[in-house]
Amino acid sequence: MEDLYLELNSLLPQTSRELPLPDQLDEAANYIKELQVNVEKNRERKRKLVTTAALDKLNSTGSSSMSSSVDVSVPRRLPRIEIQETGPILHISLVTSLEHKFMFHEIIRVLTEELGAGLTHAGYSIIDDAVFHIFDCKVEDCDFGATNDETSFTYEKNPEKGPEGWGKINPHWKTCNIGKFQSPIDLTNTRVSIIRDEAWRRQYKPAPAVIVNRGHDVMVSWKGDAGKITIRRTEYKLVQCHWHSPSEHTVNGTRYDMELHMVHTSAGGKTVVIGVLYKLGKPNEFLTRLLDGIKTVGKEERDLGIVDPRTIRFQTKKFYRYIGSLTVPPCTEGVIWTVVKRVNTISMEQIAALRSAVDDGYETNSRPVQERNGRSVWFYDPNV
Repeated sequence: MEDLYLELNSLLPQTSRELPLPDQLDEAANYIKELQVNVEKNRERKRKLVTTAALDKLNSTGSSSMSSSVDVSVPRRLPRIEIQETGPILHISLVTSLEHKFMFHEIIRVLTEELGAGLTHAGYSIIDDAVFHIFDCKVEDCDFGATNDETSFTYEKNPEKGPEGWGKINPHWKTCNIGKFQSPIDLTNTRVSIIRDEAWRRQYKPAPAVIVNRGHDVMVSWKGDAGKITIRRTEYKLVQCHWHSPSEHTVNGTRYDMELHMVHTSAGGKTVVIGVLYKLGKPNEFLTRLLDGIKTVGKEERDLGIVDPRTIRFQTKKFYRYIGSLTVPPCTEGVIWTVVKRVNTISMEQIAALRSAVDDGYETNSRPVQERNGRSVWFYDPNV
């Protein structure tokens, strides 16, 4: 029952997650009806996109093809993107070739993480050799470019630009201060629901990746298909990873030396983050392979070649799970967090390299622990 509640809670709009469970069930029923209406609208938009592709093909082949059947194969001028604004909703339509299908997940990553968009719908369809993508988001939830301006927020104890003031810097970041499902939190063993269930599956693989200094952290971003995790039959594609020092999550009040965040997105625009904790000890294998890239990283993306996320090597049997948020502005809520219980090791040289790579003032880039506000935290243990 706890698992079903977790899924229901994560799928509801943010404003409905604080309601009692019976009210959430009623809200879910109404939300499903709204989604059905949106499906019909999106079907109509899809039909129009297919028609546009067909007309482009007819125009490119000339009048001699008018007597033949309509062909919706991909026009040569791809990828193409259209943005329309209808009231508070922003409609984004993207047409790509099959070889650029990965752009769907990349756009979701940019909208949800970098721009702080509140996605209401995301999906794609394949017709012949064309991929038609549709994204809808609320205009007032979209923060185009805010999180790319690292100088606008800091981790220092500053009432204006520090964590306690993030929500006042930009109106699109207000959730940072008023949200009730914020991350990170303290994971206390005495206040969790213990469940015996695997609850996820990893399927990672090597893929091309780049590294970049985002100012407030160092990020490795996969440009190809680096695999996925599956939680309750929903697949989440691995998009990127980055580091925080010291750790953002604490366990029974203990803060560790480093925390790795592996960010995943689903086709529906949901975000899942895996948190891996580190303490001083032996060098970390994954970071050892990236060390040269970290030491020379800049503001422009640098090609790393093929990077295998399986070398991160974290234990998956015991972990904490809860509903939280991004830990940097705009602090978007609805993120499914999985924090691995086993603490890995990292060397002082590796910590120093990551701290030296970021901009001045961001050597320590951890948001303070946030209030739980009555949230459920699940601890998965196969031995219980």
